[in-house]
Amino acid sequence: MVRYLDREGRSIQNDSNADWLRPAFQECHRVLKQDRFMVSFYGWTKIDKFFEAWRSAGFRVVGHIVFPKPYSSKTRFLKYQHEQAYLLAKGNPVLPESPIPDVIDMPYSGNRLHPTQKPVAALKPLIEVFTRKHELVLDPFCGSGSTLLAAKILNRRFLGIELDAQYHAVASRRLHLDGIRAA
Repeated sequence: MVRYLDREGRSIQNDSNADWLRPAFQECHRVLKQDRFMVSFYGWTKIDKFFEAWRSAGFRVVGHIVFPKPYSSKTRFLKYQHEQAYLLAKGNPVLPESPIPDVIDMPYSGNRLHPTQKPVAALKPLIEVFTRKHELVLDPFCGSGSTLLAAKILNRRFLGIELDAQYHAVASRRLHLDGIRAA
């Protein structure tokens, strides 16, 4: 599929095909409460496959978020200095009282814990606006656990799923530092 490699040559497990996309997003849609949101980062070179998976699962695309980065992830035809995510809706969620901008700064995390590690600071506004206190935040591809940590800080319950045992251990250790064990 994307076959992502970071500067150190680290890859992401199961990133070589798209077979998981449709079933994964169907399950996400199934467990998401009615009239709620999902934020999905995606590999831009495979946006057609992501769109197909989102729509076939029943999600409605309601927004696009850009995260400018102060560095270039890769340089090919362009210097790739942003990440992006789509805001997906199940049903008809209530509009946020204080909408966030569709461009959110992404400070450099250093990617020390995971090849595509997201900084907690970039995830907190998403969780704060699109969930309520004590709601459950699900990250089905939790990597190093940044989303889970942001949810904890914002007093949300959280559940993370990670296929790679190495990164599951990283997320568990990271959350355990705050007296919490990752499942």
